[in-house]
Amino acid sequence: MSLVRKFGLGVIALTLSAGTALAFDQEQSLREPNGSEQFVDAVVGRPLGLFALAVGAATWVVSLPFTLPSQSVHSAAKGLVADPAQWTFGRPLGRFVDCDEQPDMCR
Repeated sequence: MSLVRKFGLGVIALTLSAGTALAFDQEQSLREPNGSEQFVDAVVGRPLGLFALAVGAATWVVSLPFTLPSQSVHSAAKGLVADPAQWTFGRPLGRFVDCDEQPDMCR
């Protein structure tokens, strides 16, 4: 399988998981995650988060020549590195609620 095809499949999987995460936002804010949600997060969500973190970090490094002159390095770092790292490592297993929306759940 070519690198382009693998990357395309990764982007599709990440897009689908983001849609799934948005569907859980309203309901999950009111209850604890069940075992199947924790399983899906451990098997699908966290590996995709690591993938997004790696791609974001590489993109951030490539974007440095453009963000340094415009003084937007910190904004790019937050969007490309810090947010995926928070989503991958900062939230409880099975909890698809964004840590920015409910920071008390990501302590």
